[in-house]
Amino acid sequence: MEQLEYLSGEFSFGAAIQILLVALLFNTVLTLIRGTQADQLLRGVLLLVVAMLVIGRVLQLELVNWILDNGLLVAMFALIVIFQPELRRLLERVGRTGSLVAHPFGIMTPEQTQRMIGEVVSSAEALSARLWGALIVLRREGGLDEFASTGTRLDAALSRNLMMTVFHPGSELHDGAVLVTATQVVAAHVMLPLSDELGPQDHVGTRHRAGLGITETTDAVAVMISEETGGISIAVDGRIERHLTTDQLRRRLETAFRVQTRGAGLQGLPAWISRGR
Repeated sequence: MEQLEYLSGEFSFGAAIQILLVALLFNTVLTLIRGTQADQLLRGVLLLVVAMLVIGRVLQLELVNWILDNGLLVAMFALIVIFQPELRRLLERVGRTGSLVAHPFGIMTPEQTQRMIGEVVSSAEALSARLWGALIVLRREGGLDEFASTGTRLDAALSRNLMMTVFHPGSELHDGAVLVTATQVVAAHVMLPLSDELGPQDHVGTRHRAGLGITETTDAVAVMISEETGGISIAVDGRIERHLTTDQLRRRLETAFRVQTRGAGLQGLPAWISRGR
């Protein structure tokens, strides 16, 4: 009873807010790294810390105990280095949330979004039928200028004819990605970062790894066409779904961009996107 009275006396509204904020922070971090390599790394770090704690306390190892008691700064630095990609993704999401205040209706009108989706779906259908490999990256809130500088600047109107010209096997621009902002093709033959999440067992090539990689480092949406099977894939927020029909592709794109055109944030993305499938 005395302990309960003590706890009730110490508990306050401010303490409740702090507990809630800490719980929210941990939930955000765990959600962010779930299903990634960082998930396994975090498990390993926790296991190592627990093992050092037990060994240090049981065997009275002064050096180990000192590291555990005074190694907070070192541990924070190590975590920043280890989880740099995940921390960057978290900060980018926070930045995109803040951008909704300045641009509550996104960077595209609903009409531009529908036109963009229509042209991309039409292009994907034609490219798939011809077994022409393609990688189309669609900008949402985050910028892609650093990647556009690695390719050939086009600044042309988005159209099916242009996509067919760029990704024609005989074209000098067919390798690499095409970057699209609204209804404009910004650049072609763009080099993108490759994802490490897809292994040999996934039976995908560089194009799919690049498409997934750009969605791991930015909020862009990537559409990939396999030159071997003509299969259509889409990647969003570090998740990839393969073997789509054109109707499914249209619905996926409408879902991914609906939040932008309506200014509702990024929380509405569905659970249909599964990693590495």
